[in-house]
Amino acid sequence: MMIDKIAVMNEARARHRADRDTEVRNQAELLFEKYKDDPLFVAGVMLYWAEGTRISKSSTNRKYQLALTNSNPELLEVYCNFLRKYFGDIELNLRMALYIYQDIDELSTKSFWSARLRVPLDQFIKTQILPSRAVLTKNKLSHGICCLYLNGKDYCLRMETWIKNISDYMRG
Repeated sequence: MMIDKIAVMNEARARHRADRDTEVRNQAELLFEKYKDDPLFVAGVMLYWAEGTRISKSSTNRKYQLALTNSNPELLEVYCNFLRKYFGDIELNLRMALYIYQDIDELSTKSFWSARLRVPLDQFIKTQILPSRAVLTKNKLSHGICCLYLNGKDYCLRMETWIKNISDYMRG
């Protein structure tokens, strides 16, 4: 008897989630039609499509996350502007991580990226410190590599929809 109630509740939750996902995708379709010719919108979707990593739900991981990693501050500024304009109030769900070499100062690097991308220092997660490459390369990444994470299923569903739509739109 109790197992039947649990099964019914699980089915209802699954239907509710599916309905909500459909609603988010439908809203994303409408936003795409509104912004498909806006250069910042197109640039942001294309940047993520080309450089981003989508971490989505699996049997062991219930985390949905958009991640974009790069060493170019201008590229990440454009992407942050895109996120803020088209995803709305993202600040509580936005995180940053740094990958730096041993010979780079962590605090000054965090301050650089924080100021550049307008993300508070308390939204940085653990910095990964890598062995120095100074003897291997002339090109030094003076500010390391920055990874932006935006956590949330709705963001992932919207981006997934926009990538599909922009792909169809650009190919004619």
